Amino acid sequence: MRRPNFKGWVSRELAHLSGENTLNLRRLAFLAQGPIPRLWERLVLYAVATNKVNQLKALLYRDEMIEELDKVSHGLLGFTLSNPENAKALQLPLRFQKVLHSYKAAYEKIDTRNESKRLRREKTIHLQKKSGISNTQICRALDLDLGNVTAYLKNADLDRISLKKATAIMKYLQTDSVS
Repeated sequence: MRRPNFKGWVSRELAHLSGENTLNLRRLAFLAQGPIPRLWERLVLYAVATNKVNQLKALLYRDEMIEELDKVSHGLLGFTLSNPENAKALQLPLRFQKVLHSYKAAYEKIDTRNESKRLRREKTIHLQKKSGISNTQICRALDLDLGNVTAYLKNADLDRISLKKATAIMKYLQTDSVS
């Protein structure tokens, strides 16, 4: 799994929240000013990330939105949106900070998942030593690839096993060690 970049992430968010699989600025501006106001924050950040602030400004008809677009886009000058740590330094309205926080959570999801797999691996190794069950026995019981399981348990290669499979291995050893 790869980390998302900001432009790709906010593009997917816009397409999803709009209910229309589009990045047409005219259509998104219409939806944000009318039936789907929750698009606004993401639309502004998308315009900043793609250098389309002036294009978006030309499509807006609500004065308060034009003012907010100017304020937010000037507040973001010099910041790289692809680095989620930048959100802490920004003086943006809270609702824009929430969107950046959502991006940060998506950006850090891989770290969270790997930490979960690392903890499961430690527990699995402990249970495996305690029960004496080999990697081969685990693979046969759970229908897993021996090379991937060995790389995960022996070499701590966390990318070789999904979180779901890491959990299944740990649970298998927990139930086996109880018996």
